[in-house]
Amino acid sequence: MLVGAAFAEWLRSPELVEVVTRPEATGPWGDLAIDSRISSPLALRADAVSEGVRQLGFLGYAMAVETIEVAGWQSGAVGLSRRVRAPVAEYADGPTVFVIAADEREGGTTLLTVLRKVIPK
Repeated sequence: MLVGAAFAEWLRSPELVEVVTRPEATGPWGDLAIDSRISSPLALRADAVSEGVRQLGFLGYAMAVETIEVAGWQSGAVGLSRRVRAPVAEYADGPTVFVIAADEREGGTTLLTVLRKVIPK
């Protein structure tokens, strides 16, 4: 497939860089703070800033990978964020987690593998 010269030049041009930080989230972690870099096809700087803020809301903290048993069959939750409540301290307030795996069990429960933000107190 052939493309026009202007489009080809645009494809070869260096990407624009937009940096979004949250010092209050990364400060307590020192050298262990998260440094995440993501490239996207967004062309407008305002869109890049919005996307950076959205990603920082999720990636701006350390993550714990955890498994937790919940009621019902929940395999449809994989790839989604969900609020999960459980009778353990970390889940008492129903934190929002990102579900990365689900193992449905007999008896109508599901063992979820999730990413949970670890927010320093």
